[in-house]
Amino acid sequence: MVQACGGSHTPQEKVMERLPMKQLSLQNLDSFRETSQNWTLAGQVVADRNKIRDLQGVERTGILVNIPTERHQDHLLTRWMHGDLELEMDFLMPGNSSSGIFLMGRYEIQLHDSWNVKAPQFSDLGGIYQRWDDSKPEGNRGFDGKAPTLNAARAPGLWQHVKIKFSAPEFDQEGDKIANAKFEEVWINGVLVQEDAEISGPTRAAAFEEEAARGPLMIQGDHGPVAIRNVRYKRYDKKSIQLANLDYDYYAGTYDRIPDFDSLQVTESGSTDSLAGNIIDKDDRYALKYTGTLRTPNRGKYLFRLQNAGMVRMKIDDKIIFDQNSYHRMHENHVATVMLDSGRHTFSLEYLDHQNDWYWGLTLFAEGPHLRYQRLHSLSSVPGGGRSLPDIVVESRERVKVLRSFTRHGNTKRTHVVNVGFPNQVNFNYDMGQGALLQAWNGPFINTNEMWVNRGEAQVAKPAGPSLSFDGKPSFATLAGGSSSWPDSVSWDVLQVEGYSISQKGIPVFSYNLDGISIEDRIEGQTHNRRLVRTIRFSADDPRDDFWMHLASGETIEEERQGEYIVGDRSFYLDIEKSAGAEPRIIETEAGQELRLKLLDAASAATITYAVIW
Repeated sequence: MVQACGGSHTPQEKVMERLPMKQLSLQNLDSFRETSQNWTLAGQVVADRNKIRDLQGVERTGILVNIPTERHQDHLLTRWMHGDLELEMDFLMPGNSSSGIFLMGRYEIQLHDSWNVKAPQFSDLGGIYQRWDDSKPEGNRGFDGKAPTLNAARAPGLWQHVKIKFSAPEFDQEGDKIANAKFEEVWINGVLVQEDAEISGPTRAAAFEEEAARGPLMIQGDHGPVAIRNVRYKRYDKKSIQLANLDYDYYAGTYDRIPDFDSLQVTESGSTDSLAGNIIDKDDRYALKYTGTLRTPNRGKYLFRLQNAGMVRMKIDDKIIFDQNSYHRMHENHVATVMLDSGRHTFSLEYLDHQNDWYWGLTLFAEGPHLRYQRLHSLSSVPGGGRSLPDIVVESRERVKVLRSFTRHGNTKRTHVVNVGFPNQVNFNYDMGQGALLQAWNGPFINTNEMWVNRGEAQVAKPAGPSLSFDGKPSFATLAGGSSSWPDSVSWDVLQVEGYSISQKGIPVFSYNLDGISIEDRIEGQTHNRRLVRTIRFSADDPRDDFWMHLASGETIEEERQGEYIVGDRSFYLDIEKSAGAEPRIIETEAGQELRLKLLDAASAATITYAVIW
């Protein structure tokens, strides 16, 4: 088969850009203080999405399960303490349940079944829970809570993800607080919902009323059932990696490789506090050599990440860290790790600018043991000053909107993508060249900043809300048998794209012809139990014995009840509403399982309707 419209790039091996996080072992409860019987370990969980607070753990280990009772409802606190912390974990909320993550046992990020909530409050998923003061008048006792910027919650019984960057409060030598605790970032299911949010003191139900520089991580145990897995973290000191006594020599001239600087005449010299490839702004070709001292507060493994336009050679204590012998551009990542003692190290970086004036820039980031990832370069050394692209969001408040674009999907760039936004903020995008559903999301419609900034060369649009990705495989194919491998793509000679029309409701209806079979594909976002409803009509001159439809794939696909499926390790639900009499089949594959329907074998026409729920 030919990749007709994927516009794919060759998948690249992913470069490690950060030091790995520490994995919290959930083979036992040894990492936690003694607690009560509401906390257990399981190998998997069962949760019925249609029942309130329904959660059961299945034997083995790897997942924390909390099922509180009147007698047993203790919180779970780690034995280890932390100050500044980066934390990630998966969590699963059954219907109408609630819990919370307390940084330092004091500052809560709320975990809550907030599915279908239209206007989230501080008590919803991703909210910073309010503080409480019993001495205040009734009605004013709760204060300082902060709602998430949007509702990124998924349906009950599905695995979700939270990522937190937290800064602990700071105290002077007398013990007086000089800086509040801060949630620098809170991400729910890939969307930033809190940023630079200070907390003036412990939130309600904290384990400790007084503030301190360190404390244990705590997971709330007395409010409702919750499951947690894949807990990873990094603990940080309030120290930093530093470049000091940094001098530079500037050499005018054209070079095809990094020169022997000892044999050259210095054009200009100076001192600076950070690296910059353009520290002297001249039109001529040039080379730079920086020398100075690298200060590393802690002993251990350090990571350096370099991006540059041109060539670089970098040394620490005369040991080569990077040594480039060809021209590079800023989109390329170069990463190296090295073991360093605490203290001072000699540092040098030699830089040759790119021979093409369009390409310029130099960045160097560093991270160390208990030391935050930080930049060692000047912002002026980066095109655009290192700033993130401003969002350019297209909204669909009053009518359905359709926008064509490229879209990144996995390791490929899809080039024939139709993005569809609904006023109810249940949106999707679709590869029209493959008849493939790519992503679904709720909230704002589409971010088009990469289509406009810097001449819009990328032409990529991306969901502006928390997105759920599907496998992106073509939905229709002819197969020799039901267990045959499903194609990753279908050529346009086989799947003839006839375009799309707009229905009276403004919804696009995609039309195809595959080997004499006419296909009409319509997808609509609905807010009731947030879902996409997909209706596909098929017609042929005669019944067929080789025509199949692909519904979903995942590591596992489980039939929860007749016609209702849990897909991909509890990633989303799929409910078949109309199957035209076809029996859904779960097919074993090398990668896991696929859900398929065999169609048109008993009649020359069929209509299929199913819903994706997340």
